[in-house]
Amino acid sequence: MTTKTKVEGKANEEQHKILTRTLPSILDEMEENIRLAAEAARRAEQAARASKEAAGEATKASEEARHAAEKAAQEATKQAREALAEAARKAHEAAEEAESVAKEIAAEAVSKAQEAAAEMKELALELALVIRNAHIHGSDSFVKEIDAFRDKWSK
Repeated sequence: MTTKTKVEGKANEEQHKILTRTLPSILDEMEENIRLAAEAARRAEQAARASKEAAGEATKASEEARHAAEKAAQEATKQAREALAEAARKAHEAAEEAESVAKEIAAEAVSKAQEAAAEMKELALELALVIRNAHIHGSDSFVKEIDAFRDKWSK
Protein backbone atom coordinates (compact mmCIF):
# COMPACT_ATOMS: atom_id res chain seq x y z
CA MET A 1 0.00 0.00 0.00
CA THR A 2 1.49 3.42 -0.97
CA THR A 3 1.56 6.48 1.22
CA LYS A 4 -1.20 8.11 -0.83
CA THR A 5 -3.37 5.07 -0.42
CA LYS A 6 -2.77 5.01 3.35
CA VAL A 7 -3.78 8.66 3.66
CA GLU A 8 -6.89 8.12 1.58
CA GLY A 9 -7.74 5.08 3.69
CA LYS A 10 -7.41 7.05 6.89
CA ALA A 11 -9.55 9.86 5.49
CA ASN A 12 -12.22 7.32 4.60
CA GLU A 13 -12.12 5.91 8.14
CA GLU A 14 -12.52 9.42 9.61
CA GLN A 15 -15.47 10.16 7.35
CA HIS A 16 -17.02 6.85 8.27
CA LYS A 17 -16.41 7.56 11.99
CA ILE A 18 -18.02 10.99 11.72
CA LEU A 19 -21.07 9.50 10.03
CA THR A 20 -21.54 7.02 12.85
CA ARG A 21 -21.25 9.53 15.71
CA THR A 22 -23.93 11.84 16.92
CA LEU A 23 -23.81 15.53 16.13
CA PRO A 24 -23.64 16.60 19.82
CA SER A 25 -20.57 14.37 20.45
CA ILE A 26 -18.89 15.75 17.29
CA LEU A 27 -19.67 19.30 18.42
CA ASP A 28 -18.38 18.52 21.93
CA GLU A 29 -15.16 17.17 20.44
CA MET A 30 -14.82 20.23 18.19
CA GLU A 31 -15.48 22.54 21.12
CA GLU A 32 -12.80 20.72 23.19
CA ASN A 33 -10.34 20.97 20.29
CA ILE A 34 -11.09 24.71 19.91
CA ARG A 35 -10.63 25.22 23.65
CA LEU A 36 -7.30 23.32 23.58
CA ALA A 37 -6.15 25.30 20.52
CA ALA A 38 -7.12 28.61 22.19
CA GLU A 39 -5.25 27.55 25.35
CA ALA A 40 -2.20 26.61 23.27
CA ALA A 41 -2.41 29.97 21.45
CA ARG A 42 -2.68 31.80 24.78
CA ARG A 43 0.40 29.94 26.12
CA ALA A 44 2.31 30.65 22.91
CA GLU A 45 1.39 34.31 23.20
CA GLN A 46 2.59 34.40 26.83
CA ALA A 47 5.81 32.64 25.85
CA ALA A 48 6.32 35.15 23.04
CA ARG A 49 5.80 38.06 25.47
CA ALA A 50 8.18 36.51 28.00
CA SER A 51 10.71 35.88 25.25
CA LYS A 52 10.42 39.48 24.06
CA GLU A 53 10.88 40.76 27.63
CA ALA A 54 13.89 38.49 28.16
CA ALA A 55 15.41 39.63 24.88
CA GLY A 56 14.93 43.27 25.92
CA GLU A 57 16.50 42.62 29.32
CA ALA A 58 19.38 40.73 27.72
CA THR A 59 19.97 43.61 25.30
CA LYS A 60 19.88 46.09 28.17
CA ALA A 61 22.27 43.94 30.24
CA SER A 62 24.68 43.55 27.33
CA GLU A 63 24.62 47.32 26.76
CA GLU A 64 25.33 47.92 30.46
CA ALA A 65 28.15 45.35 30.34
CA ARG A 66 29.62 47.02 27.26
CA HIS A 67 29.47 50.42 29.00
CA ALA A 68 31.10 48.98 32.11
CA ALA A 69 33.84 47.32 30.03
CA GLU A 70 34.53 50.56 28.15
CA LYS A 71 34.67 52.51 31.41
CA ALA A 72 37.01 49.92 32.96
CA ALA A 73 39.25 50.00 29.88
CA GLN A 74 39.39 53.80 29.98
CA GLU A 75 40.21 53.77 33.69
CA ALA A 76 42.90 51.11 33.21
CA THR A 77 44.41 53.13 30.35
CA LYS A 78 44.37 56.28 32.48
CA GLN A 79 46.03 54.51 35.41
CA ALA A 80 48.65 52.95 33.12
CA ARG A 81 49.47 56.37 31.65
CA GLU A 82 49.73 57.90 35.12
CA ALA A 83 51.96 55.06 36.32
CA LEU A 84 54.16 55.40 33.24
CA ALA A 85 54.45 59.16 33.74
CA GLU A 86 55.32 58.65 37.42
CA ALA A 87 57.94 56.03 36.54
CA ALA A 88 59.46 58.34 33.92
CA ARG A 89 59.52 61.22 36.44
CA LYS A 90 61.21 59.04 39.08
CA ALA A 91 63.73 57.73 36.52
CA HIS A 92 64.53 61.31 35.50
CA GLU A 93 64.96 62.33 39.17
CA ALA A 94 67.19 59.31 39.79
CA ALA A 95 69.31 60.17 36.75
CA GLU A 96 69.66 63.77 37.91
CA GLU A 97 70.61 62.60 41.41
CA ALA A 98 73.15 60.15 39.99
CA GLU A 99 74.62 62.90 37.81
CA SER A 100 74.84 65.23 40.81
CA VAL A 101 76.53 62.58 42.98
CA ALA A 102 78.92 61.70 40.14
CA LYS A 103 79.84 65.38 39.76
CA GLU A 104 80.45 65.70 43.52
CA ILE A 105 82.61 62.57 43.55
CA ALA A 106 84.52 63.73 40.47
CA ALA A 107 85.07 67.18 42.00
CA GLU A 108 86.30 65.60 45.25
CA ALA A 109 88.63 63.28 43.31
CA VAL A 110 90.01 66.22 41.30
CA SER A 111 90.51 68.19 44.51
CA LYS A 112 92.31 65.31 46.21
CA ALA A 113 94.43 64.74 43.11
CA GLN A 114 95.35 68.45 43.05
CA GLU A 115 96.20 68.34 46.76
CA ALA A 116 98.32 65.22 46.21
CA ALA A 117 100.06 66.85 43.24
CA ALA A 118 100.79 70.00 45.26
CA GLU A 119 102.09 67.88 48.14
CA MET A 120 104.29 65.89 45.74
CA LYS A 121 105.60 69.11 44.25
CA GLU A 122 106.41 70.44 47.74
CA LEU A 123 108.05 67.12 48.62
CA ALA A 124 110.14 67.15 45.45
CA LEU A 125 111.23 70.74 46.04
CA GLU A 126 112.14 70.07 49.65
CA LEU A 127 114.04 66.90 48.68
CA ALA A 128 115.90 68.87 46.04
CA LEU A 129 116.87 71.46 48.68
CA VAL A 130 118.00 68.72 51.09
CA ILE A 131 120.16 67.15 48.40
CA ARG A 132 121.58 70.55 47.38
CA ASN A 133 122.37 71.50 50.98
CA ALA A 134 123.92 68.10 51.67
CA HIS A 135 126.09 68.45 48.62
CA ILE A 136 127.17 71.95 49.66
CA HIS A 137 127.72 71.25 53.40
CA GLY A 138 129.20 67.80 53.35
CA SER A 139 128.05 64.29 54.10
CA ASP A 140 127.50 64.55 57.93
CA SER A 141 125.10 67.32 57.45
CA PHE A 142 123.48 65.40 54.60
CA VAL A 143 122.56 62.48 56.92
CA LYS A 144 120.95 64.83 59.46
CA GLU A 145 118.89 66.61 56.78
CA ILE A 146 117.78 63.31 55.22
CA ASP A 147 116.66 62.04 58.68
CA ALA A 148 114.74 65.24 59.32
CA PHE A 149 113.16 65.04 55.86
CA ARG A 150 112.15 61.39 56.41
CA ASP A 151 110.69 62.14 59.83
CA LYS A 152 108.68 65.03 58.45
CA TRP A 153 107.17 63.12 55.48
CA SER A 154 106.66 59.69 57.06
CA LYS A 155 103.86 60.96 59.30
